[in-house]
Amino acid sequence: MTEAVRSVDIISQTEELADKILANKQELTVMDKRRQENREALRVIEKSDEPKVWITVGSMLVKMKRPQAIELIKKDQQQIEQQINLIYSEQKILVNKHRDVEFKSPFSGTNLKPLDRKEFSALKANLPML
Repeated sequence: MTEAVRSVDIISQTEELADKILANKQELTVMDKRRQENREALRVIEKSDEPKVWITVGSMLVKMKRPQAIELIKKDQQQIEQQINLIYSEQKILVNKHRDVEFKSPFSGTNLKPLDRKEFSALKANLPML
């Protein structure tokens, strides 16, 4: 392969990965907005004293019993959280592939995991600040 063909191939791979990363970022923004709207709706319904409430299901307005509406919104919230987590994990992989194509080292901060209880208690026992 000539140097020019190889360069064009690297640039096209970089652009393709960058497009996927930007599309995921846009989708994350949309999903986060939807998650926030669900939270707001859930709080309003939980504070309501009405036995039945109006909610939108798809493009329809439906009057439901309050507990059923709360359950439906909570299920939708869980589904949104799963989709967001899936997109985040895919995004990490795409960013590292993109950096690999550009011959850069992967981001080290994207693979962080929280401390479990044992690790945190051991850290707390050895550091008086916590």
